[in-house]
Amino acid sequence: MLKALAPLLAGALVDRPGIGHFKIVRSIKEIPEERAVIIGRAGSRVPRGWELVTVSAARGFFGPRELHRILEGIVASLKSDPDKAIVIACPEYLALHNGFNALIKFLNDVRDYAILLGGRVYLVTDELAWDPREFALLKRLED
Repeated sequence: MLKALAPLLAGALVDRPGIGHFKIVRSIKEIPEERAVIIGRAGSRVPRGWELVTVSAARGFFGPRELHRILEGIVASLKSDPDKAIVIACPEYLALHNGFNALIKFLNDVRDYAILLGGRVYLVTDELAWDPREFALLKRLED
């Protein structure tokens, strides 16, 4: 069993200096990536070279309650190109529709996949949007 996981784990242990797998930022402008997939609300402005995956209750988009589908999309993106960062720019919206416990479970899964596949995840949020306990749990996700 360990032999089968060795190549996957070896790839996860090769980190770039100074860059973790999960980081909380206050603004998209703080993200030093040239290419990224951003999970955000309709109408979000994204830098050139970034791809927007819209989360909306409107028909034809990922629904805010479909965390499993959003996770599948993130994993597919990480598998196809681990050098393209994942940016989650609407955590408050996801928490509103799913509750904080579901959001933190989702973010833990996203972080685990980023570690295993050698990717990077940025969570765009403000500490003031959360109660102190919730923000402390979010901060624990950081590398």
